[in-house]
Amino acid sequence: MARAVIFSGKDPKKERPAAAGPSADQVRCWRCRGLMIVESSFDFTGDAGQLDCLTQRCVQCGEVIDPVILQNRRLQLEKNLARM
Repeated sequence: MARAVIFSGKDPKKERPAAAGPSADQVRCWRCRGLMIVESSFDFTGDAGQLDCLTQRCVQCGEVIDPVILQNRRLQLEKNLARM
């Protein structure tokens, strides 16, 4: 089951009226600025001993972000910065 992401740690119902638009806390896709939702994904081939993990998926373009993707992007960024 998918759900919208709000990272503020506060209750959104108490922060703003129900008729208000989307919260500024919601994560947006870096590609299309669409809404990212959190989903539970399963990795049956992983050797880390972790069968499920939380991923983010854009409801508009389908971009998926998981811990491995984030790690690879961070390593690539560090590698590119080291070249400078």
